[in-house]
Amino acid sequence: MAQNDKIKEFADALKRLSKTDNYQINILPDMTPEICDSKLGGLPYWTPDKKYPTNSEGKKLLLLSQINFDRENVDSPLPTNGMLQFFITDDIIMGMNYADQTLQNNFRVIYHEKIDYSITKEIIKSFNFPNSTEKNVQFFPFKKEYKIALQKKVDNIKYGDIHLDNFFPIGYKEVFNKEAKKGRTYYNIFNYEERDRLNLGLENNCSNDKMLGYAHFTQEDPRYNKKYEEYDTLLFQINSSQYVMWGDVGIGNFFIPKKSLLEKDFSKVLYNWDC
Repeated sequence: MAQNDKIKEFADALKRLSKTDNYQINILPDMTPEICDSKLGGLPYWTPDKKYPTNSEGKKLLLLSQINFDRENVDSPLPTNGMLQFFITDDIIMGMNYADQTLQNNFRVIYHEKIDYSITKEIIKSFNFPNSTEKNVQFFPFKKEYKIALQKKVDNIKYGDIHLDNFFPIGYKEVFNKEAKKGRTYYNIFNYEERDRLNLGLENNCSNDKMLGYAHFTQEDPRYNKKYEEYDTLLFQINSSQYVMWGDVGIGNFFIPKKSLLEKDFSKVLYNWDC
């Protein structure tokens, strides 16, 4: 069998071995979101009994996204009720901390177990929270507010995600009948053209805007740093598109230990974006 055919067979094996459910995030640009809707940007849902998140300098954070699980049809390990929110700082690094990407001082992930649907946009405006659509916002990854919806899909591993290390040796043994050590040895096994062909073979119809599944990077998975190994689950990811722009066509993602997600504990989250 020709090497090209073997690469295709190997890609098919990796897709089968790594197959998992995830939830694609669909951006709905023609729909105006309400205050309790799942959305990107704008004013956040909030209740007056809670302290609003601020950065290390005491400045209020901007809403990156919120997911209303009361209205989204999802299964465990995601919450099946309540509101999950992601906040970041409007600065040149958009709230990321290069020294410790889990330090929630310039970003925050907040979960509301119950949603108070009596909260209106007018009430939120009276709190004087910052709005990501305001003209003075400089570095935010999008300028408008977008309604979003989750759609269940099937995802598979791709180059870059650390979990490829788990599936590569199994699939390689199956297709090539050779041993490949667990780890990043695949960069040495294949040449550039073969790696590119393999990566193309791993493509599917699931976008890179997602919850759960496998992550995508323009640089490197931060979880190759051993101090981040426990952040095994992709909680939320938004890619650059006609609606979103992370720096120079980058991608943003949040990771969480699966145990923490099951316990609805969002104090342990890894925030990353690269371009």
